[in-house]
Amino acid sequence: LVLLLLALSALGAYAQDFSEADNSQASAVDAFDEFEVDTDASGASAAFTEVSVPMQHSFDGKKWEEAATLTAQKQREGISGVRVSRLRVRRNAGNAQSSKAFQALVDNDAMYRVRVPSGVLGEVKEGASADDYVVAFVKARCLAHAGMSEHVTLHMDSVGRVVALAYRTPSGQCAPDLAPLKQDTWSFARATANVQYARVAPGLKGMHVAPDRPDSETSTTLGPDGQPVAKKPKTFFQRNWMFIMPAMFIIMNIINPPPQQQQGGGQRKAAAGGAAKKSS
Repeated sequence: LVLLLLALSALGAYAQDFSEADNSQASAVDAFDEFEVDTDASGASAAFTEVSVPMQHSFDGKKWEEAATLTAQKQREGISGVRVSRLRVRRNAGNAQSSKAFQALVDNDAMYRVRVPSGVLGEVKEGASADDYVVAFVKARCLAHAGMSEHVTLHMDSVGRVVALAYRTPSGQCAPDLAPLKQDTWSFARATANVQYARVAPGLKGMHVAPDRPDSETSTTLGPDGQPVAKKPKTFFQRNWMFIMPAMFIIMNIINPPPQQQQGGGQRKAAAGGAAKKSS
């Protein structure tokens, strides 16, 4: 009986989770049906749009100036997503002052820094501060020994915001014992670039749980002052009910056992014997 009750409660919880997951999927489908995809006259999806993101560099980490432009093609993906591809780097022409500043970085084994805006598709906000940019850097000595070849990686989210920037040499390697080089003119020779997106891990097979359902074990309740409220400890019965219930059934059966079949059979035999004597 106890096992039957536990099995029924487990089936009830499973059915409730499955219905909640179906409802969430149905609401997502309804929202997608209401979304209108931009199409051209032939009914095909909208074409790629050219976008550009300014990239700045700094030789001291304080003064920044525009050094290149990142160009890419974007296309809307899904309901509110944006997909960017074919990222390219177009370097601005250098000058004698920038070459001299870069040579100073090589001589001092210092960092060459670059940054891009973190807004949607590199949008520059009016009055933007340093917090509105993502920064990356590499040893100037490494760039010099790589022939002034560079590689840029934009890490973006699903709506097109730049969440991180990676900047390195094409090989990504730089030996610490390389001697500094000296040149009168430094100019970037070759640049490669790519875009990376975060990947969402697939759900476990057989799990039917609503995606935004909070976990009762890990969720934190905040009080009026904004501080987490301590949870009340569980009682002894709440922690050990699965062991107490079977023990109670066993004790009840011991105290009040069911009537034995043999005693009932003896009474029926005595009654039958008395009836036979009366008939005789």
